[in-house]
Amino acid sequence: MSKHSKKSYFVKNKKPSEHIIKNKQKKIHPSQVLILPVLIWNKTRLLKWTDFEKKPDSKSKASASSAIGFQSQPLIEHIKTGIKFKFKIGDMQLHAIFIPSLSWVVKNLSKKNSALLLKHEQGHFDLAEEITRKTKSSAAKRFHGRAFIANGKNEDRAKKDAIYQVTKIRKKIDGMLQMKLKDQQTKYESITNHGLIKGHQERYNKRFEKLRK
Repeated sequence: MSKHSKKSYFVKNKKPSEHIIKNKQKKIHPSQVLILPVLIWNKTRLLKWTDFEKKPDSKSKASASSAIGFQSQPLIEHIKTGIKFKFKIGDMQLHAIFIPSLSWVVKNLSKKNSALLLKHEQGHFDLAEEITRKTKSSAAKRFHGRAFIANGKNEDRAKKDAIYQVTKIRKKIDGMLQMKLKDQQTKYESITNHGLIKGHQERYNKRFEKLRK
């Protein structure tokens, strides 16, 4: 089984559904938005090779590449307080995601290597879920219920300013998530040697099983 590569992304969420969201946005140009389907991490829905939809990179020495990242959506509530426009953060939705259209796997893997590699790829997704759960807890303590004043001469302008303020908060969370994911992915690859060291990979697998309980 040869080595694999991975990519990380942060995708904003508009309308979450159960497991698959089809209106995720990834900016590709200031005037353009690319709509991407994604898979949200779910304890009963493991990755399948059919989820890897992109054509393999012929220049890569890897056997697979997983596009894994996060989606976030802060929910804000408007509180009317006299002549000022006050808002509060009601919730900060965070999810680990897998992007099929940006993920690929080579053909003609042996049955054994295919199963081992897929398990390893699932591990990358599980790492993102671990990070998301830990961040949800800290984010909730830090931001849930936080009230703030939005500037604006009318309600519409105040809402725009409220969104701008919350977006700055989300960007801080984004950066923290990406840094943690990069660090954990590097450690995961190093310890398991891209899934080739069976014992270390199995220890990670047991750790990830706890996410599904």
